[in-house]
Amino acid sequence: MEKSGISKGRLSQLLDPDEPFGDVAARNLEDKLQLEPGYFDAMDARTVEFALAFESLPLHLKDKWEEIVKMLNPS
Repeated sequence: MEKSGISKGRLSQLLDPDEPFGDVAARNLEDKLQLEPGYFDAMDARTVEFALAFESLPLHLKDKWEEIVKMLNPS
């Protein structure tokens, strides 16, 4: 939350599936969170919620999740 610079209330608005947020809000949030341009374009609200939760995890937990993903999707 702190890194994004938005309040919990605003985040709830952004994640409301009945009121998807606009391009300007998406670009601003991508910029604040240092995400790739277009990061939110193809995501539904639940996916965005998970993505934001993942980004707030400590690095060691992100690493564990990435290990699990690699095991599930071997290249």
